[in-house]
Amino acid sequence: MAKNSLHHLRALGALAFLITALFLSRHTFIYVRNTSSVHQDAKNDTSNLTLLNHTVGPISPFLNDHNHYHHHQTHFLRAALSEPFHCLVQKGADYWNQGVLPAFAGASRFPTPQFGGGGVDPLADSGWTSHEEAREVPRWWKDAFKAMKGKAPKGAGARYILLDQSGDFENAFGEQEATSAQYYAYYVPETSAVIMDVTWSPRSKLTMRRELVDGVSQPIPPEEILKRIPRMNQLSDLVWHTWTGTTQEPGAFRYYAIQGIVNTPTRPLMKEIFEARRGTTDVPWSKRLTFDLNSDEGKTLFASPNGIAVNWLLIHHATVLGKREPRVTIFNEKGTNNLGDNFCMVWDLIPEKKKGSFGKVEKEPKTKRGGPEATLSSSSSSSPSVRVP
Repeated sequence: MAKNSLHHLRALGALAFLITALFLSRHTFIYVRNTSSVHQDAKNDTSNLTLLNHTVGPISPFLNDHNHYHHHQTHFLRAALSEPFHCLVQKGADYWNQGVLPAFAGASRFPTPQFGGGGVDPLADSGWTSHEEAREVPRWWKDAFKAMKGKAPKGAGARYILLDQSGDFENAFGEQEATSAQYYAYYVPETSAVIMDVTWSPRSKLTMRRELVDGVSQPIPPEEILKRIPRMNQLSDLVWHTWTGTTQEPGAFRYYAIQGIVNTPTRPLMKEIFEARRGTTDVPWSKRLTFDLNSDEGKTLFASPNGIAVNWLLIHHATVLGKREPRVTIFNEKGTNNLGDNFCMVWDLIPEKKKGSFGKVEKEPKTKRGGPEATLSSSSSSSPSVRVP
């Protein structure tokens, strides 16, 4: 009897071991499969960079991660925000040290992409249409300019330009349908500023699109999306092309702003910074936060999806803009749009021997007496450094 009981116990133990092994192997397989999907996205994004005439170099792997997170909103945002923030701190430093600084030194490995030529309109060639509407410059920008200059901008010369990717086009993969992408912005030469209002890229629009495959509605595969993107699709390229058409002094470009930020990775990051520094997301212009690239927050925002355009503007147009020292100011202009919160980001690209426009940068948070350290949940103890020229 005792021997049979012992056999039963051993059999149950073996069965439990087998079930546990199968469970662990299954989850190990899932982990490996998810990891490989990230690398597959990286391959796709490298092809996209090549298609855009951007030389593939050390920066592209960092861009690949952002594209994966942006287009596959999975556990990345459900996990603790410490992971993406920590990752972006390092990436921001890498963008600057490996991308922007070599461009300032005339040694960029990312040549400026060329579009059009030979009498070809680069916008029309990629299916873009452009038109203008009469709109007032945002109130917060008037307040900001007044704080800087002691007077409000007159508003003359401000142009609200709408770029719509509404036309069919041809790329290296043949004839393609319009993506319905939209880049709408205020171009204000009087204040040396571009203020982005609507930013839906061709890739993001195609990512949201579903198509019938064998009668079943399915998203477009990432590798297929890359084949349907127009040659001229990067926000930085379209902004620069439009900016140079609104001013005779393109090198005067200084302020790049984004209002009404809805980008999924960027908003949680800004929310965390607001709450860590101000204890609330109710941070109007009067309580704004300004960071340079020596801070974790500055590096993170520099590497965020809404900061990528600043990188490429500095890299591709260093010969026109000269050396710049970026600072970023963030705030929340509540009640100025239909989103409730209106998260805004303004980059001040400070020329050499000039001062920043929006006051002093935030200092590293200190430990409050009797309370927790006033810092981001994701700050690393040793922040990667950047070299300011």
